[in-house]
Amino acid sequence: MNKYQDAFEKASLCCLCTDTVEEAHEYLDVLKELVDKAVPKKPDYEADGYDENGELIYDTWICPNCDKKYEVDYDEYDHCPNCGQAIDWSDENVE
Repeated sequence: MNKYQDAFEKASLCCLCTDTVEEAHEYLDVLKELVDKAVPKKPDYEADGYDENGELIYDTWICPNCDKKYEVDYDEYDHCPNCGQAIDWSDENVE
């Protein structure tokens, strides 16, 4: 569990004690969205052609949160510029 997830769990307990159930769920939904975006996720890849050996060429990566498409060789961001989702580049080998 990272620090964001830990803080979310603690805030969940506090919210449920101080507000109405509806308000607590509203606050927690917003916090959960932030926590989810802070946790890095691996991008999806899209291929649209073949190289001279018949292997697929993966030239587009796709944000796992908002599905925005980016060029593999040019657009390597730590966070998606469109939605802010943290991107996990720890394994860049596309199969």
